[in-house]
Amino acid sequence: MINYRPFLILTVLCFFPLPAKADPVEDAVTQIRAKYNQIENASLKTEVIEFAPDDDPSYGKVTKYFQNGQLVKANFVFGEGDHGGADETYYYENGQLFFIYVAQNSWGFTGQTAANGESETIDTMTEHRLYFSNGALIRHLKKEVKSTNYEALASLIAKAPNQTHNDPTLSSAAKMRGFQIPGVGSWQDIATILGY
Repeated sequence: MINYRPFLILTVLCFFPLPAKADPVEDAVTQIRAKYNQIENASLKTEVIEFAPDDDPSYGKVTKYFQNGQLVKANFVFGEGDHGGADETYYYENGQLFFIYVAQNSWGFTGQTAANGESETIDTMTEHRLYFSNGALIRHLKKEVKSTNYEALASLIAKAPNQTHNDPTLSSAAKMRGFQIPGVGSWQDIATILGY
């Protein structure tokens, strides 16, 4: 006697597949991207605060973006003269930080001599995307490109794939600044964040 039960179960499963298991991180990232797009496409009011001392190459500029009187985005550009800098943009919902975009530029010498006889330099551009849910980092993506042609960096970074990354030092420092930025009201506040 042939047992048809396994065949019958398999046939039922083919017509009625088991539901896919939900991925809470992927669901949260999808929601974060939707909130990000909503903010980017909104008409926002701005407020700008700058720190640029005359006797120091360091600088900082905070631009806050408001929707219906509530802070939803802030951009912090800072650095030390022409030796590199960072551009961080923070996104908020109901006062809670949910996403940070970090762009960093730096340069150094290659050890080679350029065609003009001077020391050749190489520029590095790095992007980090930090996703937060309930205050906890749930995803960190990174892109990085290098070139001796500074003009090529924007095109190279646009084509570079995002890589899963883990840099607790960078992510915690960016997150700390993301918590500090809403309280910035003067150039002295920026100086404090920069350690002056």
